Amino acid sequence: MPRAELKYCWRKSAPAPFAGKPRARTLAQEEDQAAPSAGVPLGGFEFDKLMAEAGLRPGAEIAVAVSGGGDSMALCLLAHGWCERHRGSLHALTVDHGLRAGSDGEAEGVGTWLTRLNISHDVLRWLGPKPATGLQAKARDARYGLMTEWAKARGIADILVAHNLEDQAETFLMRLERGAGIDGLAAMAPVARRDGVSIRRPLLSIPRARLRATLRQSGQDWIEDPSNENPVFQRTHARRLITQLAGTGIEAERLAGLTAQFRALRWDLDEKALRLLGETCQIDPSGYAAFNSAKLISAPADIVIRALSAVLMAISGRDYAPASDKISRLARALMGSKEFRPATLAGCRIIPQSDLSGRAQILVCREERHPSQRLVLTPGERLVWRGVFEISINGAFDAGQGLFLGALGDAGWAEITKAEPALKDSAMPFPARLAAPALFDEGGVIAVPHLGFLRSMAASVGENLGTIEFLLEDRGSYCLESLVSGSLRTIF
Repeated sequence: MPRAELKYCWRKSAPAPFAGKPRARTLAQEEDQAAPSAGVPLGGFEFDKLMAEAGLRPGAEIAVAVSGGGDSMALCLLAHGWCERHRGSLHALTVDHGLRAGSDGEAEGVGTWLTRLNISHDVLRWLGPKPATGLQAKARDARYGLMTEWAKARGIADILVAHNLEDQAETFLMRLERGAGIDGLAAMAPVARRDGVSIRRPLLSIPRARLRATLRQSGQDWIEDPSNENPVFQRTHARRLITQLAGTGIEAERLAGLTAQFRALRWDLDEKALRLLGETCQIDPSGYAAFNSAKLISAPADIVIRALSAVLMAISGRDYAPASDKISRLARALMGSKEFRPATLAGCRIIPQSDLSGRAQILVCREERHPSQRLVLTPGERLVWRGVFEISINGAFDAGQGLFLGALGDAGWAEITKAEPALKDSAMPFPARLAAPALFDEGGVIAVPHLGFLRSMAASVGENLGTIEFLLEDRGSYCLESLVSGSLRTIF
């Protein structure tokens, strides 16, 4: 589901005084002296280490996703203890997807449990029509979208989720079945970024049985989700297969261990790809990138593929890399003996051209399939467009004729160059100009921030109309800001 279509609301479950009697146990008593068995509760010292490995520091304000299931309830209790020991602050989030009868009551029940523990709790609801196909994937996107929006609105940088060792093994088998490569078989990363928020998984090495044991030790109930046994879902089959494999000596621990090996290999390749990007690629804050063709195609093919994937994600605003067969085909075409022809992939156009000095380069810019589609804007509003640009409009701007946001397109380009012919000499490549974000009203183009165009009527207002920022920090496994020429934010 596109991010802009998510609808959400939340209700506050106000913390209440702790009603239960704390157990008289010290952290030292909770900790295991030997390697913990599958049914041993997770102790405070061990969880502190897991949190440190996940990048959490004392005093952090964190959110935790709590469905009410055994895994997430255990994580919430453990995180609550961590916050008490390390002067942190915890907020629990429950997403009610509204996919089955009684889900609202379950969310309220979770709130009751957590309120008794003096844990702040919010219920986020996925509203609107639900998809007929791809339900689990769409629900996951909605869930993370709701939680990250909630966190960003409160300045919270980290959300904990309770994926555990068996979840990691299941993910490995599911991706193996789909023929995934190194990236897919690395399974879930301990830390991932989404919309400026870190999603942290401190329990990836912990068996589910230990989390249940932790709840039993605390006297805490949990909810069993019936969808976990629904044979319609692929993860259910993977879960059953793990049980069968365990009978042959292939335990979930071994499968999860394989993901760590693939992850180490992935990190090594990512490091090489980032070095290649530093040598060959420059990203412009107006939303396009240019590769030095000669240097790019002389690199090893697997590194070229990773570099291209990272840039395509950055320019398109997509959260996932292109399909491996498609990006491999693009890399082969670029590196082949035949002349490379313009191509499209993952919402981008890939175009061979020459820079101002005549040196061959590869341009990557957004593909605008629907340039006439425009979004209504309201002065004072801040929104993300195409998953790439965050745009803020000055609340003092008079939008008497309406205000719209869209790609400049051919008609818009013709209009602004008629008003200002000098724009034809812009350094921005022509395909990128047509995809550039522009503001319109009923009378035509008001502003094209990255081309420096501002219609005379708008310019006479005497104040800035707003700002536009290229959202680069969240794309893929790479920090690409060092490749940007100029500031990510433009004032217009």
